[in-house]
Amino acid sequence: MKFINFKKANCKNCYKCVRVCPIKAIRIRDEQAGIMENACILCGKCLKACPQNAKSIRSDIDRVKHIIKESRKVVASLAPSFIGAFELKEPGQIVGALKALGFAEVQETALGAVYVSRVYRDLMEQGRMENIISSACPTVNELIEKYYPEVIPYLAPVVSPMIIGPCISKKMEAEDFRHEGVIDAVLTFDELLRWFEQENIHLKEQEVVEFDGDNPGVARHYPVPSGILKSLKQLGEDFSYCAVSVDGIEQCIEVLEALKVRQLKGYFIEMNACEGGCLRGPAMPSSMGLYLKQMQKVREYADKNSGVGGDALKFGKGVLLNKVFVDRSINQPIPDEAAIREILKKIGKPTEDQELNCGACGYPSCRDKAIAVYQGKAELYMCLPYMRERAESLANVILKATPNIIIAVNGDMEIQEFNDAAERMFQISRETAIGRKLYQLIDTSDFERVWETHESIFGKKVEYKEYGVVTEQDIMYVEDQQLVMAIMRDITNEERQARQMYKIKAETVEMAQKVIDKQMMVVQQIASLLGETTAETKVTLTRLKDMILYDREDGR
Repeated sequence: MKFINFKKANCKNCYKCVRVCPIKAIRIRDEQAGIMENACILCGKCLKACPQNAKSIRSDIDRVKHIIKESRKVVASLAPSFIGAFELKEPGQIVGALKALGFAEVQETALGAVYVSRVYRDLMEQGRMENIISSACPTVNELIEKYYPEVIPYLAPVVSPMIIGPCISKKMEAEDFRHEGVIDAVLTFDELLRWFEQENIHLKEQEVVEFDGDNPGVARHYPVPSGILKSLKQLGEDFSYCAVSVDGIEQCIEVLEALKVRQLKGYFIEMNACEGGCLRGPAMPSSMGLYLKQMQKVREYADKNSGVGGDALKFGKGVLLNKVFVDRSINQPIPDEAAIREILKKIGKPTEDQELNCGACGYPSCRDKAIAVYQGKAELYMCLPYMRERAESLANVILKATPNIIIAVNGDMEIQEFNDAAERMFQISRETAIGRKLYQLIDTSDFERVWETHESIFGKKVEYKEYGVVTEQDIMYVEDQQLVMAIMRDITNEERQARQMYKIKAETVEMAQKVIDKQMMVVQQIASLLGETTAETKVTLTRLKDMILYDREDGR
């Protein structure tokens, strides 16, 4: 079941989540990041690192609401880090707020820490384990079971305290088959804060209500570094183990590597995946103040009434707190050297000296990235230097090969780009042109207008008589670069041909007009001749008609 969700639309291929993931459980597919659930240890680093807020924690608010609605009695177990997570006048106000949400009882998770500390202490007294690693942090437990199974014998075989807190891995732990039926749901402090807001519950206005259950006292130190050790010391100072505290996933991995090769012996190691302890958990409300102030609040709260009732310790001895840890290691195929080199060759790194190991892809070295590609966790072209070099190379090829003149200027009309076609047109080298004022070469009025208005000009015909060139140009404002760029197409030959064609057409029209005029004269001459001939014919015929008529009259 998913605990961290990705918003695909927000993922911008920055690879920051890959970079911060300590065990590289992020898969990039189709340029989108996704969590490999079987490999994830829910440390939450990707959540805190994502600059696009593309990741979110699964919310169980509705689930808890349903449980409260359907059940007669629901108990909340509240992690002691609450005192540093919420703005309260008195600690008991959080109890009043939770009961206002419908919880029948509110107990402190630190009470469970008392019982767990008792088991830790017993293990130390027995001295049977070569080393003991605290099992209170479920992320550390996941890390060991999945990536350091050799160290499982050192894990204290005891459950962790639970349940409402700043830790998202508690959600995963609650659904572990080994805890089936024990925990119904887990809420983070972020979720709890949202729920309070939904119900219009203001913490500082809540009545102060005492916690249910015994006073856990010094066990409230659990959320801060060395908190477990301080809780153990209350139970006795005669440690048979060298007790140390390690916080931060990278530091934990360093210690686990040493334990893996048997470099350490006789240590009780308090391990916490979050640097700074639970107060730096990934689900702490982001609105809270300085870590030092939060830690001071927890310590002051823990030291107040620090004694632990005998009933609590007595009860702790009677509760089954054991847990069996198992090897759940992730088996991933490892490519041979030939396969690694073949992958690297495809991104322009056929030899070792070409490997940059810059980490831009999220992996510490080019080889690690190649292995991830082989395992299906990374995409081949995640190499940003290679893609940039390739893009720049293609851009340079296009700039050089295009017959169009390309010029870019800044707001001061200083030339920033000047391609080969521009060099040929203006008879000046790119090196000489860069940084010069454009008005030293051509009129810049159109460029200045585009800069001022941010409105592009397309398809304008401009003749540069001094260069003997006619251009059709597009001048555009490039907002991202704060530049004005012109693409000029040399249409001198087309214009020359057009003018020549116009001349031919004009001459043809003139010749046609002369022919027409001449034809009109001929027609007029013919008409004149036809008119004279017609008149003469008319006279002759009239006389002939009269003669015929006269002859007829004489014959009567």
